Amino acid sequence: MIIRGEDGAKRSLFGLFGMDPIPRPSEWGSGIAYSGERITFQAAAGLPAFLRAVRLISETAAGLPFCLYRGYGDNRTPMPNAAQLDVFRRPNPDAPSAFAVWSYVFASLIQGNGYLFKVKTGSRVKALYPVNPLFVTPKYDGTVPQFDLRDRQYGPVVRTVTKSEIIHIPGILLTDPYVGVSVVEAHRNALGTEMGRQRFEGRYIANDGTPGVVLKHPGAPTLEQRREVRGSFEARHAGANNAGRVGMIWGGWDMTTTPVSLQDAQFIEAKRYGVQEIGRMLGIPSGLLNDPDAPSRWTPEQEDMRFIQHGVQPWMERLEAALSADADLFPEPDWSVEFDTDGFLRADIQTRWNAYRLGRQGGWITANEIRAKEGLPSVDGGDQIQETPVGGAKNDSSSAGGGAGANESA
Repeated sequence: MIIRGEDGAKRSLFGLFGMDPIPRPSEWGSGIAYSGERITFQAAAGLPAFLRAVRLISETAAGLPFCLYRGYGDNRTPMPNAAQLDVFRRPNPDAPSAFAVWSYVFASLIQGNGYLFKVKTGSRVKALYPVNPLFVTPKYDGTVPQFDLRDRQYGPVVRTVTKSEIIHIPGILLTDPYVGVSVVEAHRNALGTEMGRQRFEGRYIANDGTPGVVLKHPGAPTLEQRREVRGSFEARHAGANNAGRVGMIWGGWDMTTTPVSLQDAQFIEAKRYGVQEIGRMLGIPSGLLNDPDAPSRWTPEQEDMRFIQHGVQPWMERLEAALSADADLFPEPDWSVEFDTDGFLRADIQTRWNAYRLGRQGGWITANEIRAKEGLPSVDGGDQIQETPVGGAKNDSSSAGGGAGANESA
């Protein structure tokens, strides 16, 4: 409710009595940070560093190919022609791409939990549809896990399903052994500080990017005179578009400006620290978030390795485990799903060729294996191990076995 105060300014009734305004439906369930900001995933995505970190995780992981294996340990065998790969490569006919589906699932995991609704023909899964995590309430308090589906957040339950119809991928487990916690909710106070700083920055610029102005008068102007002078001054000088305009005041008025405080002078440093905080929240090296203060001792390959191992790998393992454990996708327990990160972690061409040369001369990799890693077709005779590695000793069974045979072959 908006009312007009004694000075004519419009104010919220909630603000007059120190009450928090009623949140919009999109903010229902949101927590309030120490800064007073309401924190939702959509609001946090308004912070450039946070959205960049979410995109780095979700889009990097979604762009990696799936690999299927069967067996355990040394007996594990790749299954490149398995039917399940068709579903992973095209989860459903309505999605624009598999990349869109999997990036949405990873973004949902950052919100706490990801869900995939299964469309089956008989017992075979034919399609996977991602579900908005805000529309699902997981229940693990009974003998069989159940999931209440709604058509909107906090709407009525329209359907209750089990794991035979939906795949649940929990995110970070902190307070519940089965249900994930939203990164935004866990870090709402730190994100609220950044959002409050962003709000302050916007209001600062709306006031033409200068400190506040104080108009003084030696007498006692009437309320109407005060309104007229203030309104005229704000109309001509408020906003960035009016910065630098010549100001004129008469009638005994004097103008002073409020000096910039020490906190304002360190505003840029605080924003840089906020980028580092967001990097810590999601395990992203701050250099990938364009932090100018990030350490430069890492090579690009080392930076990518740190990003995959500490920023993306935990999220991929959650999805890998959930897909591998689904009894409809894999009736037998010896199947496993993995993302192939070799292409992402690929070294530069000179480093790769030096490594191939050493491996080829060392006698433990063939020409066709090298060609396969580079996406090239195999050639005749390319499966032979080089017989004379560096050092001059022939790489054959007699030299490997030692004894008289080894002396004769040498």
